[in-house]
Amino acid sequence: MEDGKEESINSVQFLKTDPKARYQGYSFYFREGFCWNLINGTRSSNDLKFRMAPIGVNDVGSMTLHLCEHKFLSNSLILAVGNSLLINKYTEAYVNFTVNFQVNDCRQIPIIIPSSEELQNIESLIDKVISIKKSALETGSETDCIDTDLLLIENEIDNAVLSLYRI
Repeated sequence: MEDGKEESINSVQFLKTDPKARYQGYSFYFREGFCWNLINGTRSSNDLKFRMAPIGVNDVGSMTLHLCEHKFLSNSLILAVGNSLLINKYTEAYVNFTVNFQVNDCRQIPIIIPSSEELQNIESLIDKVISIKKSALETGSETDCIDTDLLLIENEIDNAVLSLYRI
């Protein structure tokens, strides 16, 4: 299997059957979600960044949440909202000003349910960002041009999130 999936499956099977293992949360294994690093920035600057969680077994070093089924929610929406300047400032000021951002902190982020048009717009912007980043990784070309393109899209995302929150 690819990407170490077979090894992960074998590890899970071991944890399920070993009498000394503490096996829990198995319904969330091998599911797509979104995640962030436990430690974000420094005490003077919040650098909270969300990203897509790879399918696998989760660890506290990269906190992971999974969405419930809802036609107007998606991981792309959460990435856009979570990476927006609005939520960055909100979480730093009102949720957790320390460098450790945990699952219960993330649960305190208010998520506005978008209209189908708002969701499509946000998802298309996130798709552009992911496409640019994947292309840069595949070609090994991190350039100022790519950074400029990403900054422009990030500004569009920030504006879309502000509009979503009616600000």
